[in-house]
Amino acid sequence: MAAKRRQPSATNVRRCGIYIRVSTEMQVDRNSLSTQKAQLLSYVESHGWTIANVFTDAGLSAKDTRRPAFQEMLRWAKEGKLDVILVTKLDRISRNMMDLLNLIDDLKEWHVDFVSSSQSFDTSTPMGMLILNMLGSFAQFEREMTGERVRENMRERAKKGVWSGGQTPFGYRLNPDTKFLS
Repeated sequence: MAAKRRQPSATNVRRCGIYIRVSTEMQVDRNSLSTQKAQLLSYVESHGWTIANVFTDAGLSAKDTRRPAFQEMLRWAKEGKLDVILVTKLDRISRNMMDLLNLIDDLKEWHVDFVSSSQSFDTSTPMGMLILNMLGSFAQFEREMTGERVRENMRERAKKGVWSGGQTPFGYRLNPDTKFLS
């Protein structure tokens, strides 16, 4: 049974959930979160929306959607506390196509719009869904290619005896000057 369409508020002001995320602690340290937030606050203001909440996942990958702030935002959406979810780019949400498509289905059921401030698409139209699928596919492709490059790099470093991190293998010592095992 389809969910009943929520009626707009008396003032017609849309309640927006802002979602910001970075993958690494280095990005957290470089003010990437504050840059995303500033862009999104400006977007909200230009559209006359109201900010219901800012949801932030710092230093967490987009390989899937199991992130604390993201899950909290979904609870808000399901409970009818949001009319729109705003991100800077689609890959802030997920780099997994299946997760992304499931999310869009859930948001449609809850009558919550999904907006990217830097990528124009409207998921209520066939063209918008095509663009979303293309962007989502590229995000997943980028994640998989990055993983492949990292694995190749780590294999080459291991062949050369260069330590890539983690616990030093039993029977070896790490030379702090060269990062080689001996």
